[in-house]
Amino acid sequence: MVTANKRTEKLQDVPMAVSAISGDDLKRAGANGFADYATQVPGLNVISTSEGQTQLVLRGITSGSGQANSAVSTYINDAPYGSSTVYAGGGLLTPDLDPADLERIEVLRGPQGTLYGANSLGGLVKFVTVPPDATRAFGYVSTGYSSVKGGGSGFSERAMFNVPLIADTLALRVNAYDRKDPGYIDNVATGKSDVNEATVRGGRAEVRWTPTKTLSVSLSALAQNLDSDGLANTGVDVDPATLQPLYGYQKQSRAAGTGLFKIKYRLYDASVNADFGWAKLVSSSSYSTQKVNTDQDVTAAYGPVLNPAFGLDNGGYSITDPITLGKFTQDLRLQSPEDQALEWRVGVFYTRESTTNQQLVNGFDATTGAPLDLPPLGAISVGPGIFKEWAGYADLTWHVTSQLSILVGGRYSKDKTTFTQTGSGLLVGDIGFTTRSKDTPTTFLFNPSFKFNDDVMAYIRVASGFRPGGPNVGVPPGLGAPVSFGPDKLTSYELGFKATMLDRRMSLDADVFYIDWSHIQLTSTAGGFSFLGNGGKAKSQGVEASWKYAPARGLVLSANTSYTDAALTADTPPGLFGYDGDRLPWVPKWNATIGLDYDFPIGGGWSGSAGATYNYVGGRKTDFLPVPGPRLNAPSYHGINLHAGSYYGAWTLQAYVKNLTNQRGITSLTSETIDPQGSPFAASYVPPRTVGVNVTYDF
Repeated sequence: MVTANKRTEKLQDVPMAVSAISGDDLKRAGANGFADYATQVPGLNVISTSEGQTQLVLRGITSGSGQANSAVSTYINDAPYGSSTVYAGGGLLTPDLDPADLERIEVLRGPQGTLYGANSLGGLVKFVTVPPDATRAFGYVSTGYSSVKGGGSGFSERAMFNVPLIADTLALRVNAYDRKDPGYIDNVATGKSDVNEATVRGGRAEVRWTPTKTLSVSLSALAQNLDSDGLANTGVDVDPATLQPLYGYQKQSRAAGTGLFKIKYRLYDASVNADFGWAKLVSSSSYSTQKVNTDQDVTAAYGPVLNPAFGLDNGGYSITDPITLGKFTQDLRLQSPEDQALEWRVGVFYTRESTTNQQLVNGFDATTGAPLDLPPLGAISVGPGIFKEWAGYADLTWHVTSQLSILVGGRYSKDKTTFTQTGSGLLVGDIGFTTRSKDTPTTFLFNPSFKFNDDVMAYIRVASGFRPGGPNVGVPPGLGAPVSFGPDKLTSYELGFKATMLDRRMSLDADVFYIDWSHIQLTSTAGGFSFLGNGGKAKSQGVEASWKYAPARGLVLSANTSYTDAALTADTPPGLFGYDGDRLPWVPKWNATIGLDYDFPIGGGWSGSAGATYNYVGGRKTDFLPVPGPRLNAPSYHGINLHAGSYYGAWTLQAYVKNLTNQRGITSLTSETIDPQGSPFAASYVPPRTVGVNVTYDF
């Protein structure tokens, strides 16, 4: 069952491309985040510079690794998670929730603008948590250990407890986790090892009250912290001509005292579900905060200019970038009972984001990290900035016959953004001004479907999506940057097919799509500063398929694949060098995964499981360049993952191996200087071979 359409439906009955990954499958694979399960979803790609700095791409909708505004929305149940704007790193800091107590993860492919609003151009990822159970008390504790080739070791501790507070009426469910992810990159400049080690801690608590069969009220709170002393300094230094490491695989050279990376997420949610008989009322109110603090080494970019100016031989430079976000969201909808000839839904939506973003350039001794006595280099303070969105939406499903249904929907939004910024210092100058922007985007959905029988369905889906625009901030006047940028929009055309066969032991989903993307939000640079503008057009077209088959008891075979042809259909605006026909950045033409899982009895009360997956990611073009020249090619790569388990009573022992053959697949390539031509690049790779084990006790 899934809730992709904000109704509970069977996966095979949803007339759009949806993938669901169960919490049990995540635990078997030793999954910690997006990179561990993205290959199970056709058309989903991950651009990752490091843990915590991730961009999700669905169906090729991306403008590159520096994309400031996300094109894939992230939800936890009915609450949006993360920023809708560029000002809190919305496109680069996709929230990656630990899967400690998830029921499933749903991935909706294609624009979801009518029901979910802004930023869901490519699609949406929804974390669905396990609800409290008011019938009994139970829980689990789990501990794990992992080791990465050429790096350090990690651990994980997780626990969950569910308790009825009032039998059959009121229940509390609490989970908590503490995880150390092993590092594997060494800094040759400081001699420190495993600098990308990270600690992730968090938990969630939910109280659910169900006084009657027609009313339920839930209150929840979530927290997650990611802490690292080295993640801000991403990647391994490579030669752009050969992509060979300059200091060795898993090595970088970064100035002392830099690399700090910390993120704190909080989400508080209240939801009400009331069934009046003639209609259901659903309310979701949430407030979330995000606090980010980074200190990134930018010596390669600023050193060649500033060191000669100050007469320094060993000057180092970093940018500290604290970001804060506070976001309130209210979604209220009224919907008809299901299984009627006409099903309807109307809703209203409101969100308000308050953001601050500061960027400070620091000078220090590159060897010791000691501060240098220099004049103020540059400081930009953005905020408080306010983004508001009001929206109304509605859809109607007409079941013309028992086989034919037609769904139509629309959404009208009104966005308003106001930002104040000040700046000072040698690199910036004295600035201070306020910028504003307004937009009124609309989205629509046309979605007929036809059931040939209970097991076979075909559908057509025409849908649109958008990302909000806003003012350009953090850019001094006089550099030619536009005052603001507008929303970008797309329309998607999809034809899909879903079938179950052989007494439901086999399922097959397939779709073809074409996406027309216009007014693309692109990042340009001038004078060392980046800004956003609208320009260029693109199309993305492709085929996706998923297959699953259970030929014998306990044995499941699976496969998925996608072909995506995503390219510009017009030249990019001045400041970027992308041309009609150029492939969009970081979109492989081919992705594929095959898998096998087998559950079997052992005897004496014991049972076991074993499984393997093989995945392939095709070659990709890197980002559009701010100077003329050829873009780099990130080669294709593949990976093999294994997992096995043993079960006895309340005890579970699970082991896993990720990246068995220790492949060095590149997930990101970014220039370390303002002018990327011939300069070193920072390459991020899939983690080396990782071996781990988890032990769980249920009570």
